[in-house]
Amino acid sequence: MKFMKKNKTIVIVGIICLVLFILMAFAVYRMFYPSSGSVYGDRLDNAPEIDNAVIEQIKSKIIDSNLVEEVKYETNVAVMKFFISVKDSTKLADAQKLGDIILDTLSTKVTSFYDIEIYLTNENNKQYPSIGYHSKSASSFSWTNNVGEEDEE
Repeated sequence: MKFMKKNKTIVIVGIICLVLFILMAFAVYRMFYPSSGSVYGDRLDNAPEIDNAVIEQIKSKIIDSNLVEEVKYETNVAVMKFFISVKDSTKLADAQKLGDIILDTLSTKVTSFYDIEIYLTNENNKQYPSIGYHSKSASSFSWTNNVGEEDEE
């Protein structure tokens, strides 16, 4: 007791430092071990549901165009990705019109929330690969400028 009375200032500063250290340790723990919840935060709270039947309908419409060999689909957070392998005889301009099939089939609610990417590939045609991107605020796809092997030097 004599020590506390004699060194009142040191004891008060020590208690304050101890409290601050406990608060700092708690903050560091919360930073490295956040509470349970979505990994993506609240970005997907109002996301419209993408029906698998609509995706299958898009795939079948694209395949029915007779320009395509295979269609794969993935979604990543707020991005819909279509990987389309086109036939050797398919012209790039015709393949890029496949994006319109996707936009026409999806609802405006979905297209106004998700970004859409299309990857057109063909190993035997030098016009490919080509990538199309549709932002949720855009009205149509924008396509990459195709830089093939002939342009590289």
